[in-house]
Amino acid sequence: MDALIGEILGNIQITVYKTPDGYNFFEIRANNEDVLPVLDIIQDTLFKY
Repeated sequence: MDALIGEILGNIQITVYKTPDGYNFFEIRANNEDVLPVLDIIQDTLFKY
């Protein structure tokens, strides 16, 4: 199997919350501006659900 070689550009953290009335929502955080395009894709996808 081929190994992937690269450097870490940043991390994205997704936290999911549930309110007392049963409503779910999420928070997305990135530690670096280099990963913001990926964060946007994740956020757009999660808003569909």
